[in-house]
Amino acid sequence: MLTMLGSRRRGALLRLHPRLWSELLQELGERGEGIRESGAFLLGPESLQKVASEFVLYDDLDPDCLTGGISFHGVGYHRLSEHCRQKGVRVRADVHTHPTAWVQQSSIDRGHPMVARDGHLAVIVPNYGRTPCHPSQVGLHRYRADNGWDTWRGKEVVRKLYIGRWP
Repeated sequence: MLTMLGSRRRGALLRLHPRLWSELLQELGERGEGIRESGAFLLGPESLQKVASEFVLYDDLDPDCLTGGISFHGVGYHRLSEHCRQKGVRVRADVHTHPTAWVQQSSIDRGHPMVARDGHLAVIVPNYGRTPCHPSQVGLHRYRADNGWDTWRGKEVVRKLYIGRWP
């Protein structure tokens, strides 16, 4: 019989270790300094499709991208591609912060996905990432190349974004 925990792991679109989640939130909060959005790409090994094992911050790839919002340039994508190739990882999702508890996509977010590939996941973290954040407080959005975006919030996110340990 499958446990509730086991079913969450299996049904998740993305899995992260709690330590990675905590480190990510801390870095996002620090980079945004409580006054601007910040973001990162979640990366995972080629062999584990739904696992994020590391992250790389937008401004480490493109030092000029944190402009209040996020203005990520071609140089950042080039550096991201090089990083992924060298480490044998792939982009699993992108994550960025919003200034308030509102974790829906802005018109800019919807119109300009960080990775315009069908099935790509975008996570939006509230309050510039300055406060501890449970997965139920984020917005999870999946890009559909021909059909816009799927969106999950609240308890729905907990079923899709698994933050926990696994063997």
